[in-house]
Amino acid sequence: MRLVALGVVTALVLTGCGGGPAVQGSASSSAVPTTGSGTTPPVSLPGDGGSIPDCDAFPRVTASPDAYADTPLYLANEMPTAEVQAWARTQPGFETIWIDRDHNGWITVAFSEDAEARQTDLERNFPGVGVVAVAVDWHVADLHRLQTRVTNELLTFLDNFSTGSMDDRGVVTIGVGVLTDDLRSRIEDSFGGERVCLEGRDPSTVPAPGPQPVAGDGWRLLVDEPSVGQPYRTGIATDPESLEALWATIGLDDPPPEVDFITEVVIWFGAVYSGSCPDIRLDDVVVDGSVVHALIVEPNPQSGCTDDANPRAYVVAVERSRLPVGRFVIQLDADGPPAGAPEERTVVDADLSQPGAVAMPGQIGPDPSLPEPYVVESGAFIEPGFPVPYNLYTHCGIEWLGEFNGYAFRTTEPLPPEWQTVVTDETIEVSLLLLTDPEPAIEASAASVTVTYRPTLDPLPGCD
Repeated sequence: MRLVALGVVTALVLTGCGGGPAVQGSASSSAVPTTGSGTTPPVSLPGDGGSIPDCDAFPRVTASPDAYADTPLYLANEMPTAEVQAWARTQPGFETIWIDRDHNGWITVAFSEDAEARQTDLERNFPGVGVVAVAVDWHVADLHRLQTRVTNELLTFLDNFSTGSMDDRGVVTIGVGVLTDDLRSRIEDSFGGERVCLEGRDPSTVPAPGPQPVAGDGWRLLVDEPSVGQPYRTGIATDPESLEALWATIGLDDPPPEVDFITEVVIWFGAVYSGSCPDIRLDDVVVDGSVVHALIVEPNPQSGCTDDANPRAYVVAVERSRLPVGRFVIQLDADGPPAGAPEERTVVDADLSQPGAVAMPGQIGPDPSLPEPYVVESGAFIEPGFPVPYNLYTHCGIEWLGEFNGYAFRTTEPLPPEWQTVVTDETIEVSLLLLTDPEPAIEASAASVTVTYRPTLDPLPGCD
């Protein structure tokens, strides 16, 4: 989900990106293994002197390019990770294991000793499996121990932060809400040169602190209610009757305020925030061409959030003179609805810029051009064995299905005659079934006819 608010998670234990524990400030760290060398080697990755590099500067550990091949391709989680890990745990120097989606979903096994010998063993014990051994100069147990020390020290001068162990990079992460120069210097004094990295918001991108504005250019705030209504929603009222209906849809208890519908309309922004990070603020109502959207900011960004989506109802009166002339849409931000929430966008097929104009039934509703929440789009990740609906655009033929699970899918089969009978507006609604055995493929079915698509490393071409 796209969340409008990202912020602090109090007393929360997270999962680190590389498999190690992640600890939120003011939380107790999890138990740490007692094996390992006892100290982590100095950072030899990005950063100079005693400075701490940004976390996105650390690449994932990989094998040499000639260790990988174009096949096998893993589409989901069908690779035999458990079997490889069970074997690796019995080998000297085993540290950790992860899936490398940048290399066709191959398994990476990290060893702190004799990695070349382990590669030979992997090829002998797991023929045909995409798996590589990599050499690392650190121990996972030491990373976890370093994370515990970092957590304990940060608790002495920070109220909000997060830490994690990215085992696939060999680094402990330190996350803060806003990474000021003073805070960076303080952390570098404690951990500069160690296997840690920093992440946080640039202070120049953080909104100025302050209370919720009650008005702006051409708008005034009527309602600001957390935990009311639904997230990812918008709506509009153009007269007293539609205002009553909008009030009921939102679920507001107090009666609607007085609104001069000759000069104003009422717009609802059903914003969304994390339950652990409720600090959001409506700063403005923006009219950009034919789009009316809210400007919702985080005045006090935090280092982490739970990913639950909670509603916050902002209801505003907007001057008609500010509205676009003719048809327009309402949405939460400039980018539009996230995947799976098409109901966020409200289409207004009426000119409400005129004094007292009222939208008729059928002139306000969802955007029919957006897919329903249960229809997947190209670029999605789909699970094997579960059919999902998909709209296949046929303007350029059916050779290319789209991109799924990181791969483009292609067929050599012609357009079936049965499919031609169900084409609507150059689109066929097909049912996709992802297969991983015996070979990776997607079966697309419509009109009782199935076309098989295979993954390819070739890029998905455009369609004019």
